[in-house]
Amino acid sequence: MPTYEFKCKKCKKKFEIFTSISKKGEVTCPECGGNDIQEVFGAFFVGGDVSKKGAGQGSSCDGTCGTCGSSCG
Repeated sequence: MPTYEFKCKKCKKKFEIFTSISKKGEVTCPECGGNDIQEVFGAFFVGGDVSKKGAGQGSSCDGTCGTCGSSCG
């Protein structure tokens, strides 16, 4: 089962839940018990070496994000 990240629209609490995809609709906020929640989709790393995509090599990184160790700015 995967872990999903949600944000409660009532109390603004972000939380993670380890559940099956079929049970995502049943998730409630562990802080306030609210059921008006929104799934948060974050960025994730698939593979490859980000540090090799510096400025001038097709990257939009300006070196401020820290993703590539600020070596591409």
